[in-house]
Amino acid sequence: MDKYKKIIYDNYISNHNKNLYGEMSLERIKAYAPALNHYYCRHLPADKQARILDIGCGDGNFVWHIQQLGYANAAGIDVSAEQIEKGRSMGIRNLHCGDLITFLRESKDKYDAIIAKDVIEHFTRDEVFEILIEISRVLREGGTFIMQVPNGQGFFYTSIFYGDYTHEMAYTESSIRQVMLNTGFSDVSCYPTGPVPHGLTSTVRYVLWKFMVWKLKFWKMVETGSPRGIFTQNIIGVARK
Repeated sequence: MDKYKKIIYDNYISNHNKNLYGEMSLERIKAYAPALNHYYCRHLPADKQARILDIGCGDGNFVWHIQQLGYANAAGIDVSAEQIEKGRSMGIRNLHCGDLITFLRESKDKYDAIIAKDVIEHFTRDEVFEILIEISRVLREGGTFIMQVPNGQGFFYTSIFYGDYTHEMAYTESSIRQVMLNTGFSDVSCYPTGPVPHGLTSTVRYVLWKFMVWKLKFWKMVETGSPRGIFTQNIIGVARK
C-alpha cells in the first residue's frame, strides 16, 4: 500500500468521514435503511443463513443493517483500524481489520454474496483485476457480487471521484461489464443510485431527478443517437459467478 494511503486510511474517520457526514451512530444507519434496502439488499440471497462478506466495510454500517434483517453470518473487513474500532464500539459484530487483498488470497471459506460498496475505486487497475479474480474464487457457484463505484458517466460524478484523494479511477456500465466478464463473472447488471422515495422530500427529489434524467437522455440521443445511460454519481454493478 502506498504510504499516503496508509496515513489517510489510519485517520479516515477523523480527517474525512466525520467532516463529510458527521458522527456515525446506529440511529443514522437506521435512517439509511430505505436506500440500503433498495440499492443492495434486494440483490442478496433469500436464505438468511447465507455467508455474506462486506469488503472495505468501513465502520460496518451495512454489516449491521443486514444483520438486523436476519443475516447472522454477515461479516466485514476493512484496512482502517479506526473505522473497525468505531464499528465495534457501536456493538457491530463480525468486523475484522486487515488488508482485503491478503484476506481474499488466504481465504479458504466460500461465500454466497460479497459486497464492495465504495471500495473498488480505491485500487489500481491491476489490483482491481486481482481482487475480482479472488472474489470469484471465494464465491460459491451461483453466488452474487455487488459493487458500488463512482460513475464516470454521472452528471455530478466529479464531486465523488475527486472528493477522496485515494480514488484511482471511475467506472461506467461498459467498463463494469468488461472487467467483470473477464474475471470469472456472468449475468452482469448495472443500476443507478438516484433518490429513493420514502417520504415527502425524497419523493419530490425522486420526481425532479426523473425529469433531469429525461433531459440528459434527450441530449445524449441528440449527440450519439442513443438515449441509453446511467447518470447518477455512483453506479452499482451486480454479477453472478
